[in-house]
Amino acid sequence: MAADWYAFRDFDLEMVRDARAWYTQFLPSAGRILDVGCGRGEFLDVAADAGLETHGVDLDAAMLAHAGAHRVVEAEALDYLQSTPETFDVVSALHVIEHFPVGEGAALVRLGESRLVPGGSLIIATPNPGSLPTIAHEFWKDPTHVRPYDVELLEFLCRDAGLDVQASGVNPASARGLPVTLDDLDISDGSSPEHSAPPDEDRVTRWMGGRVARSRYAADLEAALHEVSAQLRHTRDELTKVAAIVRRALEVAYEPSEVFVVARKPAG
Repeated sequence: MAADWYAFRDFDLEMVRDARAWYTQFLPSAGRILDVGCGRGEFLDVAADAGLETHGVDLDAAMLAHAGAHRVVEAEALDYLQSTPETFDVVSALHVIEHFPVGEGAALVRLGESRLVPGGSLIIATPNPGSLPTIAHEFWKDPTHVRPYDVELLEFLCRDAGLDVQASGVNPASARGLPVTLDDLDISDGSSPEHSAPPDEDRVTRWMGGRVARSRYAADLEAALHEVSAQLRHTRDELTKVAAIVRRALEVAYEPSEVFVVARKPAG
């Protein structure tokens, strides 16, 4: 079903690969990686570019057809982790755990830990339940999703499996799904440069301007303009405050759409 779902949603391969590339910072300079639920091999491509020997496992043969450049196996994730004798420097499971209820999710973490060499790392990523568009509708569009996992729960499962959490949080390279561009909420300084009279202004115009400037009309006009200017400055200040509040609300509601945990198996 996964391949059909990807095709139906028309997921952008490059967008997915860019989000996966952010995890390069947690990869060693050499070694072997097993990507559980590797799908089309986006993260395997990233790992190969980083110099790792790449291995993947996925249940969907149609997805694996796109990952032929890597050593991939068609199998159910938990069965494979339980049966394989191989060990790896990195085990990754990106957008996999949300397809399991919590008991099987915990088993995924424990089995991932069992396939790590001492000092190896487990990388888990999943849709962010703190992101409004993700938890409100995007997560539940996938018919194979079972439940969301937040960072705190992922950290608990990793520690419960004997792993030391090294890093966790949101992946800033993942999409936000914002309804507006945040920069559009920045209110720029709309003041215009001071007007200067053209150098060839004739004497009569300057004389008439001087007379008007000394009149009661000019004084009343200046007072009115001063009041309008003060009101406009106040309005601008209030709009700036409102824009800041709206921006912060959007930043909180529309967090990046992916959360992660990187945990290490003790070396000793």
